[in-house]
Formats: sequence, structure tokens, C-alpha cells
Amino acid sequence: ASNLSKFSHIMRETLESTYKEFISIEQEIEFLTQYLEVQKVHFPGTFSYEMNTSEDLETDELFIPPMIIQPFIENSIEHAFAGLGYKGEINVSFQKKNKELLISITDNGKGLPSPGQKNSEHISRATQIIRDRIYLLNRKLKTKAAYQISNGENKPGAQVMIQLPLIYKDQILNASS
Repeated sequence: ASNLSKFSHIMRETLESTYKEFISIEQEIEFLTQYLEVQKVHFPGTFSYEMNTSEDLETDELFIPPMIIQPFIENSIEHAFAGLGYKGEINVSFQKKNKELLISITDNGKGLPSPGQKNSEHISRATQIIRDRIYLLNRKLKTKAAYQISNGENKPGAQVMIQLPLIYKDQILNASS
């Protein structure tokens, strides 16, 4: 019953996020935690995860576009950890650097396919959706948000770095008034 409740909440949040331009980091962490807990039931013993925020981050005051992190986590679980001989690990961290929010998503999975390997259609769809969201964000706020995907440095896995502008709650409230 608890897992069904979590799954229902994830579905509701996913549907509602299509109508929201921004959500707080706090809401995003709550959503991702529930998503990861449901995935742990679906893939028992396959992975563990950790979420970190820097101490200077006001998670209830800073906002990000919804559903910008989840596709990368889903890719780690369903593709990077498939057939691994060891337990997967996902680490998501949020920190402020200068006037930007840096979000790092790392895993210890298979890493990115080499140029000769077949690339997953799932990756390209998720990548295109995120690319579009960042493009719209940059256009609307005249910012330079971006993301980059690379193989882990000196260890297995992949790393996603997302750079977003610092968007505070009062900016969103003022923009919608």
C-alpha cells in the first residue's frame, strides 16, 4: 500500500509538472526521493542513492524547471545499471556557484556508449526534451543555462552537469503578477 501511494504521488506530480514552469528545489528533491524509492522496489538490490545540497542553498526559495533531473536518473537505473556485476550508485547534488545553480548527477554504471555502439532512443528523447526546456528557459529569462553529459573521470559511470540561473520564489511571483 505504501509503494502504491508513492507511485500514485509520482504519477500525480509528473502530470502536474507539465503545467508548472518552476518548482522549488525542495519539491524536486521530494519528488526524486519518492521516484527513487519506487524504483528501488522495482529493481531490488540494484542501486543506492544519495542527495546532497550545499548548506547555503535555500531549497524552499530557489526554483528550477520541473522534470529536468528525473530523465537522467531514470537512464542510470534502466540502462547504466542493467547487467552490472556490482551495486549501482546515484549521487545528485545541488550547489550555488557564483550566480548559478549547479546540479550534478553521477552514477557508477556502464558510462556513455562509445561512438561505435548503438545509442538508446530513450536517451535521445529525454535529451531532446531537456534541451527544449533549457532553450525555453534561456529565451524567457535571457540566461545561459546549459547541461553537459560525460563519462566519469578516472572511474566508471557517467556525469551530468546542469547549470541553471538562480531563480528565487519572489522572481516567479513577480513575473506572474
